[in-house]
Amino acid sequence: MQKEEWEKDDPLELVGVQLPNQTEAQLRDMALCFAEEFIREGWGHDKLLKMFRNPFYQGPYLVWKQTSDDFVKSVIDEAVKMWRPHREEKI
Repeated sequence: MQKEEWEKDDPLELVGVQLPNQTEAQLRDMALCFAEEFIREGWGHDKLLKMFRNPFYQGPYLVWKQTSDDFVKSVIDEAVKMWRPHREEKI
């Protein structure tokens, strides 16, 4: 329960921004961050792809919607190679 009023210049205040007209490179970097995070949590390839297709996950869904399944799959494969380099098969 909040006991004090928020300060107007609070550095921890949540701020959302919209990023219009992302380049493919920016979308790739964003998708790679999402994929890396969840791979490190133990998610597999199929579960990650489902996340990108799910509107509940707004960031990943934005990437999928603006690109394609093949784009997202290639980013997931790249993240798997980075975080699980000894596994050649898809997880």
